[in-house]
Amino acid sequence: MTSQSTIFKDRPANWSAVFSLFVGVTSLVAAEFIPISLLTPIAQDLAITEGMAGQTVTVVGIFAVLTSLLLAPLTKGFNRRHILLTFSALLVVSNVMVATANTYSFLLIGRGLLGICVGGFWSMAAAVTLQLVPANYVPRALSIIYAGVAAATVISLPIASYLGHIVGWRNVFLLEATLGAAGLIWQFLALPSISADKTNDFKNMFRLLRQDWVVLGILATIFSFGGYNVFFTYLRPYLELDLTLTPNSLSLVLGIFGIANCLGTFAAGILFERKFRSCMIILQCILSVVAILLYQLQEKIWIEVFFVIVWGFVWGFMPVGWTSWITRTLADRAEMAGGLSVASIQFSIGGAAAIGGVIYDGSGIGGIFLLAAGFLILSTVLIWLSFLFFFKDTGRHA
Repeated sequence: MTSQSTIFKDRPANWSAVFSLFVGVTSLVAAEFIPISLLTPIAQDLAITEGMAGQTVTVVGIFAVLTSLLLAPLTKGFNRRHILLTFSALLVVSNVMVATANTYSFLLIGRGLLGICVGGFWSMAAAVTLQLVPANYVPRALSIIYAGVAAATVISLPIASYLGHIVGWRNVFLLEATLGAAGLIWQFLALPSISADKTNDFKNMFRLLRQDWVVLGILATIFSFGGYNVFFTYLRPYLELDLTLTPNSLSLVLGIFGIANCLGTFAAGILFERKFRSCMIILQCILSVVAILLYQLQEKIWIEVFFVIVWGFVWGFMPVGWTSWITRTLADRAEMAGGLSVASIQFSIGGAAAIGGVIYDGSGIGGIFLLAAGFLILSTVLIWLSFLFFFKDTGRHA
């Protein structure tokens, strides 16, 4: 193993630190996607359109891309513990700013701060995990951390939607700030000193992109997350308007979707320990098929609901899978690879929200399903090629 992954090789797994990151991820991702379930009240309160409110997701992606690309080279001499704590503190500030925003500009500034947190936190996730647990526990630790994404799905969709009706959208963000503060305190108590990789610089980052299999993997990541998020961004309008679910049914379906997503994330830690490469390819194929089935089965409401839940379960594997791709193939350059990966993910999220809006307005949800399927099929081909070139260039298996 490389020095990056063996700094703590003689120490036991620090599960408290891992779970503190789980809380941080839950708060981070929930804050990123809460506006999806609160677009209408936000737009009404600030006298803006739903489309303008939707750009609060896009602006997070823009700042996350910039931060993820610049963080590792610009902070290679800083203790990662201090940087993680700074981002967790900024997360609380961001939520408070959004909750108290009286103008659209102030709202976007608060969301921009969140983008900095998202880009910075995720770009270090793989490298930090490698230093918190022994190598054989990395998939399990990643599944715990990424379970925060699934938990955030539940918070940002059914719970946020329900609480928004009761206490208002501003108080939802204040509650989110409280969760972020809890994560900050836990991380302060649990995170050890975490050294940075001193080889992090722009020269080595560009050198990384000269390898065909790395570029193919990054492109596969873009289309994989793009395929998911182009549908996820418009999940509530689909369930509410196209399937005409009642408010209670809507909350129930979104809750089950989040639980299914969480189960998939936990299962990923076990599955990827055994058959990583084949599972990554097969799961991408399954998501493509589900998207096509959703397109074909329109107007068959409860069958569509079933496949939406299947979609949530299968996608639960993928964030763990893409981070595992880094720890298995680029462990010695995990921070730089993590930065590139996060930049690609956030680019795809922002792009999916923007492109999806145009497609949804022009072709309805059917166009969204076809676009998602196309992105996922392309991602499947790209990740297969990435593994092929990786084996050829390195002579080892991922």
